[in-house]
Amino acid sequence: MIQPGPLHIKNLKVDPPLILAPMCGLSHTVLRQLVVEYTGCGLFYSEMLSARALPLESPNSSPWLRCTERERPLIYQLLVSHPTELAAAIEKIESCGADGLDLNMGCTTALITKRGGGIALMKDLKRAEAIVSASRSATDLPLTAKIRLGWSLDWGTLKEFCSMLQDSGVDAISVHPRLKQDRLKRPARWEYIGRIKELLDIPIIGNGDIDSPESAMRMFKLTGCDAVMIGRAAVGRPWLFRQIATSISPQAYPKSPPVPSEAFNRFVSLLESCFEPEYAFPLLKKFTFYFAQNYAFGHTLWRLVHNASSLTKAAALANDFFSTQAATG
Repeated sequence: MIQPGPLHIKNLKVDPPLILAPMCGLSHTVLRQLVVEYTGCGLFYSEMLSARALPLESPNSSPWLRCTERERPLIYQLLVSHPTELAAAIEKIESCGADGLDLNMGCTTALITKRGGGIALMKDLKRAEAIVSASRSATDLPLTAKIRLGWSLDWGTLKEFCSMLQDSGVDAISVHPRLKQDRLKRPARWEYIGRIKELLDIPIIGNGDIDSPESAMRMFKLTGCDAVMIGRAAVGRPWLFRQIATSISPQAYPKSPPVPSEAFNRFVSLLESCFEPEYAFPLLKKFTFYFAQNYAFGHTLWRLVHNASSLTKAAALANDFFSTQAATG
């Protein structure tokens, strides 16, 4: 049986080697704190942060920069399209106490790619190399990059890009093994995580289609990756990290079964304490889209929250739903 050990990204130790992925509108301080409370996550990523806009944000008021000391270690992910955007953005995240810097080279959103960011960098090796080199020159923080497989299935091009990342100073790469045009229903091509792992000397983080302890352990075994990164599944089940960590170290984590309604209410409580209502309510709606998948009639929960007039009303309607579910077994 494979027994994954701690991940080391430069001087950063990640133990257990389980990571919360960067997700827009989802991997904010509230979700991170909820995951902390369930235990089992070894490293957190921020939401994607625009390198252009970031220098104007205040750590004391910005919802994107807000964090607590228990959300550690925390890597900040930057969306960047040109090396000149980096210096001020890196200075800002260093002032926030970042534990690392990640370069987004995998976002497929049309607005992002048209501006030369995200996966557009995988079509422009020289510009991507300039961004990595500028990042490495600007900071001593652990430096990671998050990539996809590219715009087409071309191992030669992918191999050249990954080798460039390592040679230019990236300390670890997280690989979401889908192409630009692939939708989430298309199974992730895990074999490419393994091929990149064999190619490079730096740690490789596997990402994509991890939704259970079994799938996490299977990824470790089949790819040889150094850590797994979990996104959407951990939004709906913030206790998933603990379940996977228990598979790695059975004696290290509590085995009490999660109560989904308690997780939902704790999420609401954290939202209320961290954000103003007008910002918190849309975040609850986005969270509920994933969380509702815990229930056979989750579409009803989603509709109740989505159509509610306020955060308080949404929470009350959700708890009525939970009571009905408990009564009907």
